[in-house]
Amino acid sequence: MSENNNINEWESKTSCEFYIGDQMFHRNAELFLKNFPKLKEDITNALTQNLDSIEHSKRKKNGREYKGLTADSINKALKKSLKNISDLKFEVKYKDGVLFDSPKIEGFDFALFDEEFNLVNFRNYCFGKKSIFEGVEEWTNELDKRADWKATADNLDLLDLTINAGVDLPAIKKVPTIIGEVQFANWALAYYDMFKVLHLDNLTDLDLLIYITGTGDLNNYLSDSIVNYKGMESIIIEHNSIIKVPIWLIGLDVK
Repeated sequence: MSENNNINEWESKTSCEFYIGDQMFHRNAELFLKNFPKLKEDITNALTQNLDSIEHSKRKKNGREYKGLTADSINKALKKSLKNISDLKFEVKYKDGVLFDSPKIEGFDFALFDEEFNLVNFRNYCFGKKSIFEGVEEWTNELDKRADWKATADNLDLLDLTINAGVDLPAIKKVPTIIGEVQFANWALAYYDMFKVLHLDNLTDLDLLIYITGTGDLNNYLSDSIVNYKGMESIIIEHNSIIKVPIWLIGLDVK
């Protein structure tokens, strides 16, 4: 088969089988994951699958055509697979001591955190000792957006806004705070991602970062200017003294 026909056949494909080609455990991340084996298993299973809706493309370089994959389709397929993991929240941002998930693309790609602890912190922000001026409106608006928050508030008897108003309720964290990024975009975002993580770690008790990017053959199918495993590994090693957060760096490849 000619090279052109081979590339044309490539473009007709719609799926790829992914596997973990490289991984790095920074700041005792491996020990942390040993205490939460189901989390590691769930993440691994979500990422190492034959995933559909992967756009196969034709790349051109130095006048020649090469097989390619679109980073956007990989990003979407991986996030869709991760959404099968219960309790993961998506598009999560941190504000005023509270983690908010959103349908908008903002913040961190996914996160796992103690929802009761998070909601009590939000309640204290709205009605506690140093409550905000429009606490009732803020509380109502955010709970109306999230049925799970409202159900948790009901279970914790937090829906009656007159109880203990002006008093901070005790919040005890029982679930680790984990954030995750799926990154196949421009290389400049690697440093931006690390800045976001360092900023969040200064504000709250962050237990683990899961960072997913490409390696090996997968890198060859993507643009040369995007984030990749080796580059991110170098950043972590170079800035080891200031990156205190345990990191599970995952390099995905394709069969």
